[in-house]
Amino acid sequence: MTAARAGATAPGYVALEGGQARVEVVPAQGGRVRALRLGGREWLLAGAPTDAPDAAHPPLGGYGWDECAPAAGAGAMPEWVKGHGGRTVPAGGEARLQVPQVELRTRPEGHALTCTWRGDRLPWTLVRTLLVRPDGVVEARYEATNTGAQRLPFLWSALFLLPLDARTRVSFPEAARLRVQAVTGAKGAVQGTGGALQWPRVAIDGRARDLSRPWQLPRGTCVTGWVDLAGARATVQVQQDGATLTIGTDGDGVPQCGIVADRAGTRDGATRGLLSRRLPPALALRPSLGAPDTLAEALGDWQAVTWLAPGEPRRWTLTLRAS
Repeated sequence: MTAARAGATAPGYVALEGGQARVEVVPAQGGRVRALRLGGREWLLAGAPTDAPDAAHPPLGGYGWDECAPAAGAGAMPEWVKGHGGRTVPAGGEARLQVPQVELRTRPEGHALTCTWRGDRLPWTLVRTLLVRPDGVVEARYEATNTGAQRLPFLWSALFLLPLDARTRVSFPEAARLRVQAVTGAKGAVQGTGGALQWPRVAIDGRARDLSRPWQLPRGTCVTGWVDLAGARATVQVQQDGATLTIGTDGDGVPQCGIVADRAGTRDGATRGLLSRRLPPALALRPSLGAPDTLAEALGDWQAVTWLAPGEPRRWTLTLRAS
């Protein structure tokens, strides 16, 4: 059965509240989280209410928090993958283009909204339960299941788009491995593209750059990289205006997290004319089950992908808190 398509016509939303937290979810826009208010401030990049996910545009050109499954990058599954070779994935994946099945419940531990997506082109199911606890902590509990008969490579990622300015700071596990996927807007050489570096250092235009302070990148530059997370539990932090957002991982593990530091407004790859609306600078964080965002690359040189066995669910949790 083909899932309902996401659209932009007068979308309604579901709001969950607890403590100082408020989360707003738009089912008609692929289950997008359009607002994440924690600790008295909004953390997500805002967009127009009718800016729905679109298969013609990558998710990095959007806003809020999108779920990208079975992969975020457009392309075909390598032919050698048994039972699935040659099948294609749209930009941003299938999940963000669907209207998920939704269930709202009030539990003793807080208010919970469950969204369920099902693959059309590949046999998978993704369930996300957003729980807002009375203490203002938000948990995103995930379960992915391969509903087919053959092993399935699965590159889920949650795409958080946040504002970027001179006060933004980013923290990953100490001495984590960093691999740079792409740099645009640099005038000179970029050290280590596709190779292994150590967070947060990368050389751009002949100078050492500190990705933990992304506003120090050259003006007009956009850097895309992937950081290896340490084991089943890890934390990523973003500081803005003296407040800190902490994203913790738990469960079966989230092995990678992508980072896009975009000072140029070019993260969606679109060519824009003089009269086009430019995208604002943004920081993207992408907790992921592999790297980079296309199945061909993750299964190729990068060798970083999660395989789902038939019928065996994989479970993990993202915990978000502000201080």
